[in-house]
Amino acid sequence: MPKSQRPLVSIIVPIYNVEHYLDDCVQSIVDQTYTNLEILLVDDGSPDGCGAICDAWAEKDARITALHKPNGGLSDARNYGIDRAHGEYVYCVDSDDWIQPNLVERALDVALDTDSDLVVFEYNSASDDGSVVRPSDDVQKFPSEGRRSSEQALKLLWDDKVQNFAWSYLVHRNVYDTGIRFPKGYLMEDMGTAYLLYDAANAVYFLPEPLYNYRVRPNSILGVKSQAMCEGTVHFIQIIDRFAQSHYYPQLRTEELNWSIRYLTGAIIWAYESRKRFKPGEYKAFVKSTKKLVTARIKALGIRNMTNTNKVKSLAVYLHCVPIMDIASQRRSGRML
Repeated sequence: MPKSQRPLVSIIVPIYNVEHYLDDCVQSIVDQTYTNLEILLVDDGSPDGCGAICDAWAEKDARITALHKPNGGLSDARNYGIDRAHGEYVYCVDSDDWIQPNLVERALDVALDTDSDLVVFEYNSASDDGSVVRPSDDVQKFPSEGRRSSEQALKLLWDDKVQNFAWSYLVHRNVYDTGIRFPKGYLMEDMGTAYLLYDAANAVYFLPEPLYNYRVRPNSILGVKSQAMCEGTVHFIQIIDRFAQSHYYPQLRTEELNWSIRYLTGAIIWAYESRKRFKPGEYKAFVKSTKKLVTARIKALGIRNMTNTNKVKSLAVYLHCVPIMDIASQRRSGRML
């Protein structure tokens, strides 16, 4: 395809309280080998100097638009950008991370060559200051390269071969135009969105190349577990359970229920880690109600159909070995990078 006909790609960057990282993030976008970009910097009412940084970048590069709005949270900022994007393809970048120079070109080439609405790729884990960059632990289980149907892609998602991160895929605009937006009012909004995008896509292409650099920050949403994060996880799991058990994907019942148990027990482990940040009296109530959800799903799935990982995690929860599981979880997630 001639360069003059190459599609416009909209890159959306939701921004809040990241002035120490923002220049690195935007520079990595500006330096992309693919140049037909619309870069939307969405200042979500940031209280630091991010707004001024956005304006300065917009002055330097005509492809950049600085958008300023009252604080509404990550989902609201992403949606604000999507609603104002003009590109044929849309990509979201978190403002404290940075991307490889060829991310857009590589993902777009694959999308066009294979007629795939979604292109999902691997990522690197990086230290807070960016001095250490290594392949993420998720790279080891990433699917082999290839184009999959929505059903095949959801099976990989629910088999925990890929994650829900909004920055891990390039999306054709028509998928968002089906009405999909990031849900507001909850953390873990990526979890509540990825499966819908997979479902609405004509196909999902998995590209086993680490094109994104994710900073492991001690004070990030994932780095600091909270009551809201745990409650958001449980909220979306129940919605996804109903989605999978409907007429859409009953044939993936085993995979989805195992996924559900994995994240529900994970939410209990995260709740233990953040128990001092729960409102008074609500930690024990959360654990009790979430255990009931785990029990119901084990009953529906059957112990024989549970993965070995889920058997271990569930047993640890019921035997009150959560502190040990929490240490293992922190090490595995890279928060001790």
